[in-house]
Amino acid sequence: MLGKPKALHPGLELAALLLGTTMAVLPSYIVPCKKSNPNLDRCITETIESLRERLAEGIPELGAPALEPLQLENVRLLRGPVGARLDVNLTNMEVRGPSTFKVHNLKSNLDKNSFTFRVAFDRLTFRGKYQMDARVLLLRLAGKGDVTGNFTGYSSDVVLRGHKVVRNEVEYLNFERMKLKIKIGEAKIHLSNLFGGDPILGPATNDILNTNSAVFVEELKPVLESSLADLFTDVANTVTTSFTYKELFPED
Repeated sequence: MLGKPKALHPGLELAALLLGTTMAVLPSYIVPCKKSNPNLDRCITETIESLRERLAEGIPELGAPALEPLQLENVRLLRGPVGARLDVNLTNMEVRGPSTFKVHNLKSNLDKNSFTFRVAFDRLTFRGKYQMDARVLLLRLAGKGDVTGNFTGYSSDVVLRGHKVVRNEVEYLNFERMKLKIKIGEAKIHLSNLFGGDPILGPATNDILNTNSAVFVEELKPVLESSLADLFTDVANTVTTSFTYKELFPED
């Protein structure tokens, strides 16, 4: 599960609280989308795009967490019988590239406060530490070191549902945890220090691992889905609970 965002400085926390309850004018990077707008979905998409450019490092005045880097929980990959075992433990994983997301085909239903869309990333890169103990064709692969890699052609269908909440007799929009279903076009992985850094066996083993990278992808997907769902839901709620429902979606 994604770790909790770092706490803001107390002064910023107070400022975010005050802004969330008293700000009457939306900042320039949040455009209100009138409910009667015939191009409502386009308006919402453009507002998300305007926000996206600021989210890599977070938006302190709203208390919005930074999208970079995304921290992943430990991943344990354990497959196969004893004679052909693959046992890999990945730790300290960081993913860069979440802030490059693009939203496509957004469909909104403000009567039900639901939104469906596809989010895509051209490329996500990751790095961390690995520890491996494996046997392939009587060959033992054991070692530890750095793991790096990337995902390309990455996309996810998203369902985001919300409901109105009332604070001080004013309505705000609050979202349930979003649902993600990841599709990854291609994955590349590199493990350093295999066979003590052997210049022949190390690259050859990495080639074998990349040929079978689908095994790694299947283990990483649930962790990515969970971490991204937590992060993007947190960001969405930070924005929608900082401004009233009528400020974001005015009637006219």
